[in-house]
Amino acid sequence: MVFDTLPAPRKLELSRVHRQTADNPILDLAHALADPQIDFYHFEKLVGEAAAKDERVVLAQRVESDLMARSPCLVWRNATRIKLIHAFRAAFGAPEDELLEGEPLICDGIELPMKHRKKRLDLEARGLIKGAQVIYLGPGRKPGFSRLHVMGAEDPQVSAASIVKIEHEGDEEPFIPFAARMGATFLHGAAVTIHKAQGSQWDTVQVFAPDIYAASRMGRVEAGQPLWKRLAYVAITRAENRLCWVVRNRLARPTTTLRTDDLTVAPAPLELTGDAE
Repeated sequence: MVFDTLPAPRKLELSRVHRQTADNPILDLAHALADPQIDFYHFEKLVGEAAAKDERVVLAQRVESDLMARSPCLVWRNATRIKLIHAFRAAFGAPEDELLEGEPLICDGIELPMKHRKKRLDLEARGLIKGAQVIYLGPGRKPGFSRLHVMGAEDPQVSAASIVKIEHEGDEEPFIPFAARMGATFLHGAAVTIHKAQGSQWDTVQVFAPDIYAASRMGRVEAGQPLWKRLAYVAITRAENRLCWVVRNRLARPTTTLRTDDLTVAPAPLELTGDAE
């Protein structure tokens, strides 16, 4: 990297993360990854020790489907992401050709030509930017439209032309249960790759440890750092308050149906058109 060629006086190195509170055990785990002597097995032992002392770290035996409805399970492999999404949908009894109210989605961008620049700005102003997490509230009044709750937005409820993609393992093209001709595009948000999770943060995060283990077995090194350590660092620091380190390839049955009643309700959603009039 270009920074390797710079002399020491011109470089500032960040040695401590300040995203979480100072006494958060997640910070200690993140910093432990900097030790070159720590391998995957030693690190997972540290996670177990932290879990035994602090409820903010959990050594989980399965992925919690209830939690996936509000914060995605973080994985490394795309195949794992797709399998977890379909397992999540099956657990909640979602039909293959439509979405259930309460299903999580991730905005994957806005597909609008330049002549609709104002409509694009309207969507982005309401929080529909690439990587935004939304909750599906049901179909809109027009074909291809969706009513959405944009997580973290000041005015969270919006109706927008939508293109929803649900991927299947091995298929070149995703299954699209419904779509407008143009508008905001979405992927399912029950599971997300660690790469795409960079820059995001959730109160509680589930990290799928079998994927991190698979990366450690490959022995790959990126920018002088073992790949599994880079993945683990990014994944665990997405958790603001609570980390669930999932060690088994299992999904817990949901304890309730998908909900929308816990979401803040705006007085009236603004209709944002993605199709040309």
